[in-house]
Amino acid sequence: MGFFKGALFGAAVYATVQYITKKDILTGRSILDDLIEKAPDYIEKAKIYAKEVEIKVEPTNDFV
Repeated sequence: MGFFKGALFGAAVYATVQYITKKDILTGRSILDDLIEKAPDYIEKAKIYAKEVEIKVEPTNDFV
């Protein structure tokens, strides 16, 4: 049973990598290319969101 799980997981990973790196016919770009290009924007948005959450959540001393 472990062999089949491993084979199934490997096939899923392989298919995912193939899908993400497949070039689009019209633009010649892949999903991975788009993600790499937009990564800095996503990081900045995550930093802003984390700062907002940090401001909203106040530390409490209920454990004492």
